[in-house]
Amino acid sequence: MVFLYFRKRISPDPACFLSEYTHWLLTFMPRIKFYNTSRDNHYSKVYQLTKTADISNNRKAILYCRESILYGVSMKKFSFLTVAAITAIISVFAGIHMLKGGDTENADKSKLSAQPSVAAYSRPEFYRGIYLTNPSGKHIEKLQSLVSRAKKANINVFVIDVQPAPQSRCSIPKENVDFLLKNGIHPVARVVCFDDGLKVYPIPESVLLNRINIAKSACDAGFKEIQFDYIRFNDYGTLGRVPLQKRYDFIEGFLSRAKAELKPYNVRIAADVFGRIPLNSGDGIGQRMEGLDKVTDVICPMAYPSHYTWSKKMMSDPYYTVFLTSSRAKERVKQAEIVSYIQAFKIKVDRSGLSYDEYVLQQIKAVHDSKIKGYILWNAAQEYSVPFKVAEDFYNHKSNSQTRTTSQKKQTVL
Repeated sequence: MVFLYFRKRISPDPACFLSEYTHWLLTFMPRIKFYNTSRDNHYSKVYQLTKTADISNNRKAILYCRESILYGVSMKKFSFLTVAAITAIISVFAGIHMLKGGDTENADKSKLSAQPSVAAYSRPEFYRGIYLTNPSGKHIEKLQSLVSRAKKANINVFVIDVQPAPQSRCSIPKENVDFLLKNGIHPVARVVCFDDGLKVYPIPESVLLNRINIAKSACDAGFKEIQFDYIRFNDYGTLGRVPLQKRYDFIEGFLSRAKAELKPYNVRIAADVFGRIPLNSGDGIGQRMEGLDKVTDVICPMAYPSHYTWSKKMMSDPYYTVFLTSSRAKERVKQAEIVSYIQAFKIKVDRSGLSYDEYVLQQIKAVHDSKIKGYILWNAAQEYSVPFKVAEDFYNHKSNSQTRTTSQKKQTVL
C-alpha cells in the first residue's frame, strides 16, 4: 500500500519516482547500525546516488541497499523485514522499468526520442500550413496533439509565434522544434516587427536589433524559416510626412539586412503583406511586391475574404478572392515564392451563402488552381477541427481520383 501511495502521489515518471521513493526509504537508514565503517560508507554512497532523478544511479543505490542488508543489520526484526521488503519492491519495479526501456530521463523525452530522425527532414515543395500561438508552440502536449491531428489532414507547415521573447530570445524550446522536424513538419518562426504597423519614424536601432536577435535565436532553436509580420507602416495615415519611397526603402532595407545577418543559418526569409498589396501600387504602408521580391524568399499575402471590405464580390466569393490575390502576387514576382494566408475563421462567412466547411474548401481549391506554393490556415483561437476535416477530405479525394486516373491509363495502354 505504501508503494502504491508513493507511485501515485509522488511522480508518474519511473526515474523520478525511484529517486524520491529511495530517499523515503533512506529516512530509516540513519537508525541502522552497520557492523563496520564500510557499511556506513554504503549509506553515504546511497544518499549521493539518489540526489538526482537518474534511473541508473537509483539502480546502483538499490544494489547498495541490498548489499548492506546482506552484510547484516543490527535492528529489530520488524524493521529489518520492512526495509528488506521495500527494497525488494523497488528492485522489482526497477527491473520492470528496465525491460520497458526505462533509461530515458522523463516521459516527454521518451516520447520525443521515439520519433524519426531530424536528419530525415526536408522542406516541403507545397505548403499546407496552420498558424499557432506562442503557448501552443511552447507546450509539448498541446503540440503533440496538434501534430497528430495535422498529419491526418496532410498539414506539413506550422507557423509559430516566437514572441513574447524575453531578453530577445525565442521562447519556443528547441526540443519542441526538433519534434516538429522529426514528424515532417516545416517549422516557421513568426516575428512581429512593429505592432499594428510602424507609428514612429525613424525607429530606434535597438528595436530593429531586437527583432533580428529574436530571429537568430529562433534559428538556434531549429526553425527553418523566419516570417516577419507587421513589416509595414501604420495604415491610418499617422506618418503622412514620410515620403512613399522612403517607406519602401526602410521596409525593404530591414528585410535585406535581416536576410544578410541570417544567411549563416541557411533559413528562408518570408514577409507577410496585406491582401490588397498584390492588387495595387503606391500603397502607403510601404509594401510592394516588386521590392519585396528582391529581399525575401517567400511572400505571404493575407487573402482573407472578410477583409476585402471595399468589394462585395471579394467578400462574398472566397474562391475568386484567393485565386485573384494569389495569381496576381505570382505574376508580380520573379524569384520569391507565394504562399497565401487563407481564412479559417467564421467572420463574415455568411455573406458568401456557403457553409463554413465549403468556404474553407473553396479557398484551398483556389490556392491549388492559382499554381502558387501553398497556403497557411489562420485561426487566432486555434480552432482547426473543421479546416482539418476539410483538408483531410480534399486530399483523400484528390488522391483517390489520381489513383483511378492512373489505373484507367494503364488499362488503356493494355
